[in-house]
Amino acid sequence: MNDLDMTEETFQQFRDYMMASHRIRGRHGFRIPALVLDQWHQSGFAVLRTNTLARHFGVQRKTMWQTIKSAIDAGFIKEIGRTEDGKAMYVPCLERGEEWRSARGVVA
Repeated sequence: MNDLDMTEETFQQFRDYMMASHRIRGRHGFRIPALVLDQWHQSGFAVLRTNTLARHFGVQRKTMWQTIKSAIDAGFIKEIGRTEDGKAMYVPCLERGEEWRSARGVVA
C-alpha cells in the first residue's frame, strides 16, 4: 500500500496504535512498534536486527533485545514465523490501538 493511498480510517488506526505504544517500558520502547508498523505496512512483516538497532540508538544489543521483548510481552507486536535465514518476523497488534481509543471513550 502506498502512503498516498492510505484511508483516513487506516491512518487513525495506525495513529491510535502508536499513541498506545507509549505505554511500553524503557526509553526506546515506543520505537519498536513504530519500526514494526512501518516495515509491516511496506512488506507484510518486519525483521528487527538487534545489532543494527542497538548501534543506531546507542545502546547494547541486550538492551535492544529486552526492549523488543517488552513490546512482545505488552502485546504490541507478535512473532509470526521465521525467514529462510532464521530471522524472526514480526507484525503489529493493531488491536492495542483500538483498546487505547475505547479506554478513552473516543468515538471513531
